[in-house]
Amino acid sequence: MAFDLDIRGMLEAQDLLALMELPTPKRRRLLNNVAKRVRSLSRQRIRNQQNLNGSPFAARKDTSKGKKKMETGLGKLLDVTRLTGTEAELGWRNTLTRWVASQQHNGVSERRTAAQMRQWNKVPPGTAATEKQAKSLRRLGFKTRQEGKKTLTRPSVAWIQQHLNYARAGLLIRVLDDERAESTGAQSWNIQLPARQFLGASDSETSQLVNLVLQQILNSPR
Repeated sequence: MAFDLDIRGMLEAQDLLALMELPTPKRRRLLNNVAKRVRSLSRQRIRNQQNLNGSPFAARKDTSKGKKKMETGLGKLLDVTRLTGTEAELGWRNTLTRWVASQQHNGVSERRTAAQMRQWNKVPPGTAATEKQAKSLRRLGFKTRQEGKKTLTRPSVAWIQQHLNYARAGLLIRVLDDERAESTGAQSWNIQLPARQFLGASDSETSQLVNLVLQQILNSPR
């Protein structure tokens, strides 16, 4: 997942000749500056929660995750990953992050099976319930009998993590989750992730950036 654009068609003939005559260090500086400005545009788009065409990001299906803006983590990790005298690549250095960014930017529809989910959810025996699991159980209304209390009560996050292991917490979540409880027991399902296209710049933005940075490079004393 990277932003790739040939800028040669965005320059006037005179500027194109000037670009071709630039020494390699200045061409690298030009491409690096353009890539970093595109990075700034992409991060601004994330802050505004907007796609490349100006439309708003598709809303989350699960609104319980709070008001944290989507894709902020990907924006922070966005960087110039490769730079030569002829190319600059804007993307992510970590392979997993690149895969996540590609899924988020392009959108995806994938088939998942119960067997896959069981395989991916394997953890060492005895692993404690996570904070996320504990919060999910509280949200789903999980109650239990605690020492010193006469009736069933909703335990704290800390209590759940201390007394439930990962596997048992996961089982309880599946049982309590209304959507799963009301399902038909299907062993496979489609997961649809909408595209949220934050990476890159429009043709007009890129053309302006290239011409602006080129003039700065040509007029630079060094």
